Amino acid sequence: MQPGNVHIVARDDARQSLVFGLTWFALVGSHIAPMARARARQLRATHYVAGGLRAAAGGCARIGRQARRAPLYAAAQAYAHLHPDGAVACVVALPEGHHWLVAAQDGAVLARADRLYASADAAHLALHELCELRPELQVLDGADVLARLQQALDPASRLLAVDTRWGGLPWPVRAFAVGLTGVLAAPQLWHYVAAGRESERPTAAIDTDAIWREAVHAWRAGLRVHTPADLHRVVRSLYDLPLAVKGWRLQRAQCVPDAAAWRCAAHFERVLPQATHDDLAGAAPAGWQARFEALGLSTWHWQVPGAGMSLASLPVRQRAFISDLQRVALAFTDVQLGPLVPLAPPAPRDAGGLPLPPPDTPGVLPQLRSRTVSLSGPLRSFGVLAWDGVPTFWSSISLRLEPGRSAALAASVVVAQLQGTLYEQH
Repeated sequence: MQPGNVHIVARDDARQSLVFGLTWFALVGSHIAPMARARARQLRATHYVAGGLRAAAGGCARIGRQARRAPLYAAAQAYAHLHPDGAVACVVALPEGHHWLVAAQDGAVLARADRLYASADAAHLALHELCELRPELQVLDGADVLARLQQALDPASRLLAVDTRWGGLPWPVRAFAVGLTGVLAAPQLWHYVAAGRESERPTAAIDTDAIWREAVHAWRAGLRVHTPADLHRVVRSLYDLPLAVKGWRLQRAQCVPDAAAWRCAAHFERVLPQATHDDLAGAAPAGWQARFEALGLSTWHWQVPGAGMSLASLPVRQRAFISDLQRVALAFTDVQLGPLVPLAPPAPRDAGGLPLPPPDTPGVLPQLRSRTVSLSGPLRSFGVLAWDGVPTFWSSISLRLEPGRSAALAASVVVAQLQGTLYEQH
């Protein structure tokens, strides 16, 4: 694997970047993160990611040092997390003339489906070939995909650094290598020590634990989570959607968070020939905007306040939350939990630019882990969802209609799906 075989697109604030063009592989088993890391090491990659709900996949890439300054996120993994059900694919135009082919099935990125092409024709030809191999793929419009991915970077899509083989060597081998290096370097080192003895100055001791604590706090401050009030406001806005209005019928809706609020869109189809776009626009709630899409399609757009807060401002729950989830599961048709993925802050660096070793003091480096979560069920079930005490970043909530479905505790014509990433401390 050679560096430079990926394309990196930074957000406007340059604080995070999306990485396109990873190498992907299927993962089978319950410990997907170690398996993905091992496979990435075999491929001589520098970074890896693992994820999925019903299916699991891992991706890796070799990324140059200059591109590692900002947190990196796997674009294909973020796309897959937006589509946890079914098989989907699309072509997305990227900056600098690149065109990106992406495909996912049941929340996992497909192999050979995170590819970059120099032209739109080449990308669509590859998409056509992929659809012939996988007839179940549903081709979606990729016009707004890049903007959606940049608005809400899912923590579960963050690329993790692959550790080196040095740490895995037996300690006698490492001790021998260090000793041999010392013997070879001793004469030259003594020369420099003797020459600079007069100008030597005492240096202040470095409080490694304090530096690590600051790094951990800054890292956790960059992880955003939503409060129960944030989620309830979004759900209440979906309650305001009519199933039919002025000759238009609701098809679907989705809300996705960005840095300051949730951005929502509801799609309507015209079912009566006399219905007009102006009719639909006039029926929109106050503050909502109507947009014309096609002769038979129009949309409502609105925003819901809810910037969330940083993970550093909340205590991370240490006890298991499974019981809480089991209590509410009866009100949902489907509840999916992804595998635990260990999280670690980037190592702080000393004055010379070298990474500091991990702290020896217990408790300085938290044992923080994340897992994806997806809940599907009647929209009314989300209005009573109790999620207090579990720090969670919600990546999207979507709504669809299933006409003809009989009403029950976990069944309704109006079905919603909520996806996110929750954090646990062990």
